[in-house]
Amino acid sequence: MNKFKMNIPFYLPALLFSLLMTVQSSAQVTATHTRGKLWESLANFGFIGDGGAWDYQQISAIGLYPGFTGYTYPDHEERVYLWPKVTANFHNFRSGPWIFAKKAQTLVPPDYHAEERDFLFYHASLANGETGTLYSNPPFKTRKNFIGADDFNPLLPEEMNYSWFHTATGITVKQRSMTFSYPDYDDFIIYDYIFTNTGELAFPALNDTKQLTQTLNDVYITFHSGIQVSTKGILNFHYDENLLAGVAPGGGFLGWRASDEGKGGFMNYYAVENQGADGKGVLYYSRNYNGGREPIPSSMDPYKIRNNWENFIRLKSDWLPELQDPACFGFVFLYRTPPRNAGPDPFDADPNFVNVYSDERDNFKNKEVDFENFGLDLFKVNEMFEFATHNFLPPNEGNLYCWYTSTFGPYTLAPGDSIRLILAEIGGVMDLKQVALGDPDNWYPDSSITAIRKNAEAARNAVRWGVGGYEAGIQVAADAPEPPPAPNCTAVTVSAGLDTPFIAVRWDATAENAVIKDGAGNVFYDGASDLDGYRIYRTFDERGIWWDPIVDIPISDLGKYWNAEESQYEYWDKNLQFDFEFKYYVEAYNSDPKSWTSINGSVVNQLGELVSDDYNQTPLVAARPGPADLANGWDVFVVPNPYVEGDPERSFGEPTPYKIVFRNLPEKATIKIFTVSGDLVKTLSHGPDEIGNLFGSISWDQRSEAGLHVAPGLYIYVVQSEVEQYKGQKTSGKLMIIR
Repeated sequence: MNKFKMNIPFYLPALLFSLLMTVQSSAQVTATHTRGKLWESLANFGFIGDGGAWDYQQISAIGLYPGFTGYTYPDHEERVYLWPKVTANFHNFRSGPWIFAKKAQTLVPPDYHAEERDFLFYHASLANGETGTLYSNPPFKTRKNFIGADDFNPLLPEEMNYSWFHTATGITVKQRSMTFSYPDYDDFIIYDYIFTNTGELAFPALNDTKQLTQTLNDVYITFHSGIQVSTKGILNFHYDENLLAGVAPGGGFLGWRASDEGKGGFMNYYAVENQGADGKGVLYYSRNYNGGREPIPSSMDPYKIRNNWENFIRLKSDWLPELQDPACFGFVFLYRTPPRNAGPDPFDADPNFVNVYSDERDNFKNKEVDFENFGLDLFKVNEMFEFATHNFLPPNEGNLYCWYTSTFGPYTLAPGDSIRLILAEIGGVMDLKQVALGDPDNWYPDSSITAIRKNAEAARNAVRWGVGGYEAGIQVAADAPEPPPAPNCTAVTVSAGLDTPFIAVRWDATAENAVIKDGAGNVFYDGASDLDGYRIYRTFDERGIWWDPIVDIPISDLGKYWNAEESQYEYWDKNLQFDFEFKYYVEAYNSDPKSWTSINGSVVNQLGELVSDDYNQTPLVAARPGPADLANGWDVFVVPNPYVEGDPERSFGEPTPYKIVFRNLPEKATIKIFTVSGDLVKTLSHGPDEIGNLFGSISWDQRSEAGLHVAPGLYIYVVQSEVEQYKGQKTSGKLMIIR
């Protein structure tokens, strides 16, 4: 790959992907996972990721970790330097399985007689070449099984996507992926593959299959993935001064190059762990060389560094710049049918071959391994087999962009025989509040490494507790102990006057009414007796990925917070300032869970405290003052005035750094903002909210009617009352914007 990417953002895997999408437009050819902390996009031919994931115009959350709605990511290179701060941290570049059937027969046109071939091949994750599957595969079947819902089934994961498809090898693939929202089990997506010798040979040219019954004597299953954890820092640290040429930092995915001559580099380390007979499958992952603490050294950087990068990514003036790339990200193998001459323990799921290649740095068969064109246009199938069945680990010096290839085999598959492979896409990150603070105590990388190892153990446990279980016709792959369901909560301003700000956090009794049974049919959680209390959390982070606790309410104190009028619990948050915005969520906790039996009969004791997740977090809300009474005259003022960008005393900071507030307004008013020369910039309409609440303030984000940020300088505002008794009365003032 090279840094000049905008001319080819979709041309390679994206072209194939878009063709598949066009042909199958009437079916559910894509699916997503958004229930846990890790979000992902899938296609129904085995592809994990997104065909447009090269640089910009990325619209799906491929390996977004942690996942959140409303992320920002540039839509064009020429606008990247003017783009709002990039918040998305994408990690999975292009992943999926391959199948090799060695010395196997296929059917040869025009009469479709049987002939032996050196290899039959299917792939889901190369940049080019026929995938070996049809263009009209069955659509995904998606099942949402959210805890707290009336039809929640505790024996199944919360979110499942199922697809199946025939391949050119005569092996049919069933893929079921699944996620949980439960804390400690929400940092991974589990993929359960079953490869069965059905004899249904896929012919893409026909978009159909033909039957050929045979024993496949040498079958190899490969999983191939590209992992990049340096996505956000690239775009928030750097820019290319030659914007008009359409050249910008190589997206989040492409890292950097030291120069256009010779070998450049990227900025990741890799790890391959748990190889050997330890009862655990291999865990591999990448991590950024410095966690995105600061830009790379200028001697290695062909791009320009933003002049204000520290303030650009700093969340509060007294904090360090937020770490941009703090996560470890990769895959862990959890279960595999043992190949010939392998150990019998299916959970000791080590591949027979593992290699790690860095993009543009390493060679195979005297060809540069450039994953922009790595596929059947560059290598023959026999060469791809050689690639998949050799071991290679490059020097690990923190200047890599790693692609991982892991292969299991050989297997012998008689007609009807199957291979099962279970793995998890997985992330691990240090405490996200410390990430936001800028890692003042230098926890990175140790804490992130510890986190991904811990999450890998959780995934291993979930599979050990699930494999062998059946429910609702589903061959279960994973199970986990359920926490209390999260309460539904809201946050509303309840400030009555002009002096004291309040926000009321309200929540229901979902966690108290729930009863959850385990795999033995025993009551594992009964909210009437097992709920121990609630904790309320608050953040000004618009992503809602890190939180500060504000109150712990034990079950014995719940009666103090019951609001009979609202038929909900209510807590008033009082340590606030007007117009600063926050999100909230309410956590239900079970401090001493009972013994739990999983779907396959595993008994787990001493689980430790179980808590609900933050999926029911509120939108951003600000405490706002009540309306002014014009009987006492006008007293409108602007906060801050002057506005000074980046000054904590003269701006609201994150998550609304450009916010300007008009206060002491009547119930209804129109505010018009003009330049000093009299040009109308913006009109604001102030009135009750959607449920009739009245306020005395309205905010402006410094954008014009055209949606553009206004220039710094002096502006005139005119406020006109729309209150019936005082309709048409006006007042005016000035405000200053300094950047």
